[in-house]
Amino acid sequence: MNAIKFIMAARCEAAGRSKNEDNFQLTDNLINNQWSFKTDNEVYLSEKGALMIVCDGMGGMNAGEIASQIAVETIKEWFATECLTHEVTASSERIVRYIKNAIIAADTRIKEDGEKEREKEGMGSTIVLAWLIGQSVFIGWCGDSRAYCYNPSVGLKLLSHDHSYVQSLVDTGQLNEDRAFDHPNNNIITRSLGDTLQTATPDVVEYPLHNGDVIMLCSDGLNGVLRDHEIETVMSEHVKAMATCRDALWIAAHDAGWHDNVTIALCQIVSGCEQAISLPENTAEQKKVVAKTKKPIWKYLWLLMSVAAGLIAGRMISKFFNLF
Repeated sequence: MNAIKFIMAARCEAAGRSKNEDNFQLTDNLINNQWSFKTDNEVYLSEKGALMIVCDGMGGMNAGEIASQIAVETIKEWFATECLTHEVTASSERIVRYIKNAIIAADTRIKEDGEKEREKEGMGSTIVLAWLIGQSVFIGWCGDSRAYCYNPSVGLKLLSHDHSYVQSLVDTGQLNEDRAFDHPNNNIITRSLGDTLQTATPDVVEYPLHNGDVIMLCSDGLNGVLRDHEIETVMSEHVKAMATCRDALWIAAHDAGWHDNVTIALCQIVSGCEQAISLPENTAEQKKVVAKTKKPIWKYLWLLMSVAAGLIAGRMISKFFNLF
């Protein structure tokens, strides 16, 4: 298998608020312990991989930006080169367990810091990270910051699953996806780092990488104002350059009336993986639309066939009795 070549780009600012409580970090090489990258600079994936982290701090006056910073710094410590031993990376199961433990450690650190200083009491943060290693990307998260994958051959796919009150309503069938976007309680999350009422319970999933994949991490400052199909449209129009794609998403969020901090982190797989399987002409969603538009037509056709069958049957019965 060829070495994987990829490109990164990111941006994090206050955007729709006066204060930025988001934090992020990216490294394109976990071997050198340097948490930096050059936008649109093609690099090869090292043996220990690359990492992206996005955290959205909560607590307002209670130091949300400090909670998100603590989360980022804790993950950086856990992903220092000397920590990523062969025992850690030997299997998918071990990688998943390591990511969960790293996120739980960030949760513990935030709580400990909050206990030391009263003004930090109640601070918390979401977290989502993407560890690209081997031929896979491992997504770990706690809260409602999201991970997506866009591929020109497949479209946009949400890789994470919000830990939120509104998402729980969707999961139990009490609310549909379309109405969830504008729900007044869509800012209530059910899991986070720093929640003193429970220990953080992160989720981790593994996905295979494909050529053309764009892994995107974002805070809800982006997906809270842009629906998934709008994000997909922007990415499809600017997928040739990650810096351009990042800026286009940024402008789209601004034009949609952003009201929160916005963080966007992108990583595009240029080569070294298998090709993504293209969607058929009619995707599942397209088939639903086709079915909805054709349903009334079939109704009428069925009615006409029933009437015709009735007339034919009536004539046959009439002829039968005329024989006697």
